Amino acid sequence: MEQQSLNIEDALCKAFIMSLGAGMPDYKAVSHMCKFVKGSAQVEDEVLTEDYVYRMIPQYINFLFNKFDNSEI
Repeated sequence: MEQQSLNIEDALCKAFIMSLGAGMPDYKAVSHMCKFVKGSAQVEDEVLTEDYVYRMIPQYINFLFNKFDNSEI
């Protein structure tokens, strides 16, 4: 699918600040999240849209959670 020009960082900023009412994570976290979203869109053959970025936030949280040993939780 042809990729639409979308600034993922801007969409994440809007999601965090306007939708969640939270501040942005530090730059390294946002950069990693942008790479995750872009990579997921390529794997899923999805067009990068603001809605897609929003839908990927919970998946990114799950991805991070699964990277840690969650046996203690």
